[in-house]
Amino acid sequence: MIGQDGGVCKGIPGVAASVDDVVVGAPSSTLSLRAYGIAWLEVWVVGLLRDLGMRMIMIDEVHNFLAGSHRQQRRFLNVLRYLNNELEASLVCFGVSEAVDAIRGDVQLARRLDEHHLPNWRDDAEFSDMIQTLIDAMPFAEKSNLKVKSLKQILALTGGVTSRIFALVKDLSIDAIVTGEECITDDAIAKWTPVWSRHAKTQRRLEKSGA
Repeated sequence: MIGQDGGVCKGIPGVAASVDDVVVGAPSSTLSLRAYGIAWLEVWVVGLLRDLGMRMIMIDEVHNFLAGSHRQQRRFLNVLRYLNNELEASLVCFGVSEAVDAIRGDVQLARRLDEHHLPNWRDDAEFSDMIQTLIDAMPFAEKSNLKVKSLKQILALTGGVTSRIFALVKDLSIDAIVTGEECITDDAIAKWTPVWSRHAKTQRRLEKSGA
């Protein structure tokens, strides 16, 4: 960050040690014009976040950083650690289990994060309330009165995975509105085919046809 005297730019990964380095001190052969812009942008962003008093950084689907090269992954983890240090902000990362192993590769960062595994939904009152809340949020003209059997079937179709449950409710809600049913029915759930199953069936057909 730039201090009040306009001088020090502390420890930003891959960025010059001071503002003077960025402006006049670095030879053009070692720091391109594009790097100047990136350096200033990083300084400005961190300063802005500090001024806003940000106390928490939340990253959803953090496992997506695994799509990058090993070097890009290391840079991403370095930036997280830097922001955690510089802003003294808490880190909250959401993602699948593969991301946990990748984060463990950065020992310093891994020590700062506690792991909490979210269990799949089970056949209980909490699951029933969650389904009802989701359905009530849909713009239906009619009330959806699902039987216990349908709730059990939702669990069976989705395996209790939250993203799949949301996909099911969204899919059925769209069908209900398009067809004019204006509610999710037990019959609709009984006939519903999971999106992931549809893709699997299509892939099997393509493989059999030699496509």
